[in-house]
Amino acid sequence: MPDTPAYHEHLLDASDVCNSCHRVIRVERQDPTRGGLSREYETHHERHREHTVVDYGPADTVGEQQGTFCSRCGTESPWDRYWDDHRTDSHEVATALGWLDDVDEPAATACQVREISTAKFRELVQATIRTLEHKGVTLDRQTLAREALRRRRDGEHVDDCLGEATEAAITRAITQADADHDGRREVPA
Repeated sequence: MPDTPAYHEHLLDASDVCNSCHRVIRVERQDPTRGGLSREYETHHERHREHTVVDYGPADTVGEQQGTFCSRCGTESPWDRYWDDHRTDSHEVATALGWLDDVDEPAATACQVREISTAKFRELVQATIRTLEHKGVTLDRQTLAREALRRRRDGEHVDDCLGEATEAAITRAITQADADHDGRREVPA
């Protein structure tokens, strides 16, 4: 995968974003701590109450049955994906949720890598834009969507499409901002 730092930093490597649907599922909280004369803060993440649900699922022990799940895609961990996954047990769940194309049967795919459907890819692009904007990344929405869809039609991997499109959208936003700034300076008084 090409070097795409913004996409990796804010989405793939972020513990507060669901890797399956790119929604923010954890919120950073700061709590004051008692320590000496100065005021110090302790930072931690807690679940995003609008994007997650506490529910019960299958587990080895009763204590492990309760978990926090993404309310859109149902994954428990921010690192799990229902699409593009090498594990065969997630195929039925992902197909039921609409993440996989109907033609993508486990027997037909040699290494069990599943392709995300076009409709779900469009939703993923929209969620990617919303999450990046929520995290304060300046980007051009149309460039990101256009580049991601074009690259996907050309057969690139989902992460490569979104990573390259994110970099193009950031570059476009910076270029537009510089052009607007230069244009305002040259206007005669």
